[in-house]
Amino acid sequence: MDQAELSRVEQELREALQGTVLAWVLDDVDAAIAAGVPEEKILRRRPQRRGDDLRDATPALAAARYEVVDRSALGFVEYEASRKRGTLVIATRAMTDHERVQLILDSVQRVFVELPQIELETLKMLQTEPEGDLGTRGMAEGVMFEPDESTSARRSRTELSADRLSTERRDRVSDLLAEVEREARS
Repeated sequence: MDQAELSRVEQELREALQGTVLAWVLDDVDAAIAAGVPEEKILRRRPQRRGDDLRDATPALAAARYEVVDRSALGFVEYEASRKRGTLVIATRAMTDHERVQLILDSVQRVFVELPQIELETLKMLQTEPEGDLGTRGMAEGVMFEPDESTSARRSRTELSADRLSTERRDRVSDLLAEVEREARS
């Protein structure tokens, strides 16, 4: 897919989630997009030239003495040598169109396929009676996924219940998402 098609797919996925109880997924997706993609870079000093006066340099000239090198641009030997002479830093870059579409697809996959499966497995584990339990504990009937306390969610998150989406429907959703993902890669 070219950039225009990827942008269209991203917009269609966003519109499908807008106005639903899952609109909070877009908040999390947008936060991840705003954070960017972390990348390792090497900050190293450029070789000094004769006649460079280091004492009277302006901040701009002092900054120009350093270069930022993308790790992927270096071979292993050059990377190791640069790492010893320079400083490893983490920088961020904007997500590509493909990465944004993939992020939305992964988020929908987690909500519709993975979370209900986690809930089912958790309920199975909680509903088995441990040895020696004489019925003193109550049985769990559901699992609620809550946001982190540090998260300031603008939209309310919803309770997910595994029995709302059958295994066959979850498998179908998973297959559809995989199909969209393959299409987005082509």
